[in-house]
Amino acid sequence: MGVKIKEIRYSYTGNDQPDVAAVEVKRGRGGIDQEFEVIDLVFLDDSDLITFTLRGDLNVDADPRPAYGRRYRIRVDVILDNGDVRTANPEIEVLAGAWQNSDPELVGRPFVRLPYDNNWGGAPNSQAGFGHVSDNGRIPGDKFIIDLVNLRQGEPGVAGSDSDHVYYQLVHEDGTPSHYTPTPQVQKAEGHRDSGTGRKVTLPAIDLRQLGDKPGYYRFLVWPQAADPDGSVSALGWDPAKPEDAFQLGSVYYRYRAPRAVAPGLRATVKTEQLTATAGQDRWVYPPFVVRNTGQRVIGTVKVVFTAPEGTHFTEDHVAFTHWTDESREIVAQGVLSADRRTLTCPAVPLNIEPSGPGTDAWVSLYPALVVEDTAHGTVQVGIQLGEPAFATAHDAIVVQPAS
Repeated sequence: MGVKIKEIRYSYTGNDQPDVAAVEVKRGRGGIDQEFEVIDLVFLDDSDLITFTLRGDLNVDADPRPAYGRRYRIRVDVILDNGDVRTANPEIEVLAGAWQNSDPELVGRPFVRLPYDNNWGGAPNSQAGFGHVSDNGRIPGDKFIIDLVNLRQGEPGVAGSDSDHVYYQLVHEDGTPSHYTPTPQVQKAEGHRDSGTGRKVTLPAIDLRQLGDKPGYYRFLVWPQAADPDGSVSALGWDPAKPEDAFQLGSVYYRYRAPRAVAPGLRATVKTEQLTATAGQDRWVYPPFVVRNTGQRVIGTVKVVFTAPEGTHFTEDHVAFTHWTDESREIVAQGVLSADRRTLTCPAVPLNIEPSGPGTDAWVSLYPALVVEDTAHGTVQVGIQLGEPAFATAHDAIVVQPAS
């Protein structure tokens, strides 16, 4: 209660080091630098709920092989003016924007480019459609930009070699569509192989208030399409029936107010560490996650999910942890390993953590067993997610040294 955001820092390369700072700018400004805007402030019974939007450059893997895409957790540290640091780990997916017929790893699915800086025009810039603030419901016609790229475009006899349209939809945070797009809509767009921006398409102005849409946060979702040489719909396109297939190219806060229903929810912080390991080493690694209760309710038995990156896997179908009441006693919670052993799901972990407060430092330390394979390299991140829906996430970093 009574705190403000002093600064936000985030991991520029996805290496778990919050090495780039974002400064606060006026709500609704929509700049192109490393910036954040406070969108809304709600006073709850035991805390203040601050909604902010963050934008900035990233420099993660430009060629995320061996698949056509790879997901990265980007650490974001929110530094409050009382010295507290709250950490979030949003996940992004990076696609490999490359194709050649002789390389099956370079799939070359069609995609829509993410407008940034001033490269596509728009007012005041190309990326102003992300986190756009509209208190009157109006969205100007230069905010949502579609630039359709198909690296197979015009290639004779090749599947998915013709892209001339996308589907798009404006969807409220609760999953219901705007009245503007009750179903995904078709938008003609010229697919191209080069990096030019001249074939962009912009949506016309939209008035959410006039349409009768409810206030809230809306995402602008786009599904690129492609056709095979015989004119049939290509399997390389993206399915508009699947929200997870969509590219998010923009968003808008329309008279946004954060839901007060979050007030009684569970809250926790997770202290993480950076470990060192050698690729292919015989001994297991135990990345520790120390959980503290920062809410007003006891955190009882909850679902906990651990995720391992490429080049690592979990060795056991359970997780061990210790409790602040007796550090010498190790407790084991049963779980289920995924087929590739890179996800460990423990459906019922009895954390039983009391709220922290004066004279009370209640914690639980969880440490899954992990193998670092000989293919691992660089810095890898092991993740944890508490609850369903999640109320806390974090990840430990493991610096992998090559075998001598």
